[in-house]
Amino acid sequence: MAVPRFIGNVENNKVVLEGEEFHHAKVKRIREGEKIEINDLKGNIYLVQVEKIEKKKLIGKVLEKIEQKEEKLIINLYLCMPNHLSKVDDLIEPISELGVTTLIPVLSKYSAVKTGDIQRKIKKWEKIALNSIKQCKRLFPLDIKEPVNIKDIKPKGEYRFVFYEKEKINTLKSYLGKEGKVIDILIGAEGGLAKEEIINLKTKGFEAVSLGENILRMETAVTTAVCQVKFVFS
Repeated sequence: MAVPRFIGNVENNKVVLEGEEFHHAKVKRIREGEKIEINDLKGNIYLVQVEKIEKKKLIGKVLEKIEQKEEKLIINLYLCMPNHLSKVDDLIEPISELGVTTLIPVLSKYSAVKTGDIQRKIKKWEKIALNSIKQCKRLFPLDIKEPVNIKDIKPKGEYRFVFYEKEKINTLKSYLGKEGKVIDILIGAEGGLAKEEIINLKTKGFEAVSLGENILRMETAVTTAVCQVKFVFS
């Protein structure tokens, strides 16, 4: 049975859960004497035994530090914002589970939302990302950046892919067997990407690739693209 994981600080081999994390422990009906895991958000996971549960906090002692595997693949997702930002709410958890490292909200020609609309959403997205790492047991939450216009993005990946609905020939199959540690991917929103945007992305080192013959919803395109990247480069 999986040991439940929480986020907390470890000092002198002791852990104190308060506030929202303590509430989560109560919801999970954690009892004195049980074992839990603690992620300190510094790259460490600890196995902890619950010593005492008080009215507003849980106190535990560290039993051991759990060895962790280093993340080998960094995926930076440049996501053109949909007209309904609630769609992104629903994407944060699955892309966190799939191992996306960074989410960069992008404003493109067909984006109907404004920078301020996105900025007001970031705290909510960060909270979803933080909660998701307890379930999928990642070391660090998805890093969500400030929104950027598509013409101003500064990709850093060794490989850079824009998944483009009008591309019918190139796919990621041609990259099987190649090595890459940092991969940038860009996904358009409703209405896809304008021709001039594709031209500009190519000047930044992006290669247009296809996800297949069918036109996919943004949510489907994102998860499919991430899975393909992980299959090819992991």
